[in-house]
Amino acid sequence: MAAADALHSTAQGLLASGLSPIVNGLIQGIVSGPATVYDRAMDAKFITTGIGGGHHRLFDGGHTIPGAIEAARRASPDDTLVQESLGAVQALLRDASTPMGLPLATWDQDKFNQVARALEVNFHIPRSWFTDLNTFTGAELLGGTVGAVATIFLWNRAETESFHRLVGSLGVAAALSANPLLLLLTLVALARGFHQSRQTGNLSELVDGQVRGGAVAGASFAAVWIVGFAGGPVGLALLVAVVAGLFASRVSGRVSVVGIARVMVELSVRPAGPQGLRRSLAGVGGVLVKGSGGLIQAIRSRRPLRAELQKPAWQPIHRRVGKDRLEPDRNIYP
Repeated sequence: MAAADALHSTAQGLLASGLSPIVNGLIQGIVSGPATVYDRAMDAKFITTGIGGGHHRLFDGGHTIPGAIEAARRASPDDTLVQESLGAVQALLRDASTPMGLPLATWDQDKFNQVARALEVNFHIPRSWFTDLNTFTGAELLGGTVGAVATIFLWNRAETESFHRLVGSLGVAAALSANPLLLLLTLVALARGFHQSRQTGNLSELVDGQVRGGAVAGASFAAVWIVGFAGGPVGLALLVAVVAGLFASRVSGRVSVVGIARVMVELSVRPAGPQGLRRSLAGVGGVLVKGSGGLIQAIRSRRPLRAELQKPAWQPIHRRVGKDRLEPDRNIYP
């Protein structure tokens, strides 16, 4: 189960990273071909009015799933229901494999511009990120599908730690890739995880699990970015990302964010005077001393040390004086 959690979180980080165009390219290679009557029917409003320019799929109403089905019905009156369905699916997949992707819903163009401008001015959210949040590509669809399957599989299982890790990886991947499908799935899974934590009374497990899952997805995403920035090949990026994700899963499993936060809060609320500072330093020093002792003990247990001849200390030798009295005789080596 732990290995499956790590692999799923790593996969979410990969699909949110710079490797996602490869997935889109594979989909495009499967459904590529000349434009059909269904493609032209979906672009009918844009062809007539030119609405939206390069982002017309957000505004023309023909590229959502209901809009594509309606456009396919109008495309050719002689086609059967099966032909219309296959034509609509092929056209949707062809558009989903492009960088623009497909819209989650149809917007009014003026309203979209107002919201995008307000987010950029007030919260410094780029317009490109908001646009990406309202669209999804083939790689993002795959990530949402994998996440949905994992959520269904873990929904009623007793391993709440695994479910919390799932929520964390979904949230980080949704934020990094601006994937609206993962965002909706994250909200549903987060509500479920919070409900589980309230039933068990252990909210710290919810926080720690989400941080651990998010750390794995973030590590794989960062590994792909670093290899890509250095100009490495795709295969190396994939290998490094998988290793980084598994390593992050192993390391984060031994760290409790809630425990660290409690220690920091305890240190911060202590008195600020010399006595409080002295106690805080003594506590930190004690931790360092214990940790150093444990490290030295571990090193010695793994590598035997050579015994050094040391000059023993002087010790007095006593002699008996009388029946019950001893007095030092002289200092000699024992």
